[in-house]
Amino acid sequence: MLAELYRQAGVGAVAEGVLPKKQSPRGLSQGQMVEAFILLSALGGECVEDMERLRQDPGLATMLGYTPPAAETARQWLDRFHDWEAMAGRPEQGSFLPPESAGLAGLRATNQKVCYDGYPAFQPMEVAWAETGLVLADEFREGNIPASKGIKGMVDEAYAALPPRQWTVRVRSDSAAYEPEGVLDHWHQQGWEFVVSADMSPQLRAAIEALPEEDWQPWKREGRGMLREWAEVPYVPSRVHEKKGAPVYRYLAIRVRPQQGSLLEDGVGVRHFAVVTNRWAMEAQALLEWHRGKAGTIEHIHHILTNELGAGVYPSAKHGANAAWLRLQVLTHNLLQLLKAVALPPEYGHAYPKRLRFAVFTQVGQVVRHAGTLLLRVLNALWEQLLGPGQRRLLVADWGSG
Repeated sequence: MLAELYRQAGVGAVAEGVLPKKQSPRGLSQGQMVEAFILLSALGGECVEDMERLRQDPGLATMLGYTPPAAETARQWLDRFHDWEAMAGRPEQGSFLPPESAGLAGLRATNQKVCYDGYPAFQPMEVAWAETGLVLADEFREGNIPASKGIKGMVDEAYAALPPRQWTVRVRSDSAAYEPEGVLDHWHQQGWEFVVSADMSPQLRAAIEALPEEDWQPWKREGRGMLREWAEVPYVPSRVHEKKGAPVYRYLAIRVRPQQGSLLEDGVGVRHFAVVTNRWAMEAQALLEWHRGKAGTIEHIHHILTNELGAGVYPSAKHGANAAWLRLQVLTHNLLQLLKAVALPPEYGHAYPKRLRFAVFTQVGQVVRHAGTLLLRVLNALWEQLLGPGQRRLLVADWGSG
């Protein structure tokens, strides 16, 4: 069903149109290569060498209409996403984020179709659409690049990937987005609402510590007797470029302390945190709860990419190949989200890839030919409860023309 979804939704056709043309007509097409990598990740493959396992299944090859690539062929295909000229500008010291190659831009466009219907360290960045669990934008980065670098452009790219309509946009982020005169002002001018963790500057800390005790409101009691409280903070940070009419944002402080007044594990009696927002009308505690919900979206998705799919291990010392690998994991994740939403029963709506492999992808069947027709023989119960309804939903789904 995953391969059928890939084809019915037109993702393979997009890949053929946007990825660089092959120099030779021999071998697999670009769409088939992308499909093979998606199947590799969805079935639990964690490295390029695992492609050999797919090649050993003649039934899979018969259903797909081609044999998945050899591991070395797959590795060479990934290497073509690396742009040596782009890497030539890399300085000897400091962080460096190279421009994307034409191939990587093509993979981004392929993933947008779904949304629309050896480094020593790395820190991939993703922007997620919380209501659907889809990743709208991703970027592979070396570990020495600040998380805040380029975040405005990443979110703009994610917004551009949404289907064209009137959207109410609310952004929640950690302190990587805390740049009032750049990122936050930009979002505010777009008419987007946001809640962002604030950097604890000496001035903000002083404003929080000066709050009278009666300003602190109880929030929740956590494990080991920890109390979490909140308070409004009358704080307006200074701006590098002061200008008339600059927006004034709302600051909320969070205090975490032991119930009995004892010290925390690091010897500190109280910890302070803060968030900044342009949502003035929303009740403070509900606002803080909504902001904390990002841990259930982007962190959850990042866990799936790294621990359930293949983004935990990268195949190459080439930046472009690793960036392509990450983007293929994102594309796999998004197609699995689409499969759950369109074809599978509701009980799989929140299933991890591991459960999908166990309950859906590894069901036993026999591929046979009868009277010139290719057939897959399965148990009646499997067809009636899972495969038949899923295939009918895929066939009647409206994939649009975009």
